[in-house]
Amino acid sequence: MMTELHGTLRNQERRSAQPTGLPTLGLLLATLAWAGSFTWAKAAGDGVNQAAGIASGALLGPILLLAWRFTAAGIFWLMLIPGARRHWSWAAVGRSVGLGGLLWAGQTVQMLGLDRTSEAVSAFLTSLTVVFVPLLMVVIVRRPPRAALWLPVGLAALGIWLMTGAAPTGFGVGEVLGLACAVIFSAHMIALGEVARWDSPWQMAAGQFLSVGIGSAVTCLFVSRGPVPLTLSMQWAILIGSELWLYVVPLIVVSTMAAFGLMFYFQPKLDPTRAALIYLAEPIFAALYASVAVGRMLSVIALLGASLILAANVLVEILERRSKRSVGTSASAMP
Repeated sequence: MMTELHGTLRNQERRSAQPTGLPTLGLLLATLAWAGSFTWAKAAGDGVNQAAGIASGALLGPILLLAWRFTAAGIFWLMLIPGARRHWSWAAVGRSVGLGGLLWAGQTVQMLGLDRTSEAVSAFLTSLTVVFVPLLMVVIVRRPPRAALWLPVGLAALGIWLMTGAAPTGFGVGEVLGLACAVIFSAHMIALGEVARWDSPWQMAAGQFLSVGIGSAVTCLFVSRGPVPLTLSMQWAILIGSELWLYVVPLIVVSTMAAFGLMFYFQPKLDPTRAALIYLAEPIFAALYASVAVGRMLSVIALLGASLILAANVLVEILERRSKRSVGTSASAMP
């Protein structure tokens, strides 16, 4: 019995002692690839609404854009990556659709929330994944993060609040949807880590891309579509006959295939709480991109918030290294 216990402890310690440098870099590259996505998506979504003859800010543009973006990414992924076409089973299909369903729900709820609250408040509430991930890990998988991680989590939450300038005057439908989005994305992050042991990241990427694309296309049937019938030929004419493809192409290649591909491959190699902290680099990169692309500069308070987010990630790295040294010492002392 003691031998089995020692073996279990040794395996857990070895898993926790796995190198995190490359996965951390991979997720940072993913957040960098997402940096321009909001600017591109906003421009493309407004273009779709204008072509459809409906008001700017309507849901059709962003959701139809999700359908284009993720369906195309799924098709290209299957075409370009042989591993995405192999070893499928009905169980693997079910797992990929389940993960894709969570991702689609998070994306859709985020769009609904953005329509009912400010961008700053929505960004702040969505970024609360850094708080909800460790809480949900306790509830869902009965695996709470190490106590030492709560300090960087709190530091990062304060940083994202300062950076977004989110100061809601009330708590209405938009705020509720923003919180729901954070919970859904948190659940997706945890589920991705659990499912990774069963299926390859190449399969899961293809399945999730197609699930989000198809789910978004179906969602378009239930939102206002304006006076112009958006047949497939009409959608193609909108995409090619305007400058929308200049935004859609980088959204598909950079912000979806590259960014989510890195996420699906590297995130399962890290603790979900650690991954949530790394993802907070996205608004920093997005703000830097916006300052270059459209001249929208960060305020002093926002820069302070960005500094706190970076400090939280540095603090986690310090804690990780101390933990590895501790694990190495205890493992070598085991009989």
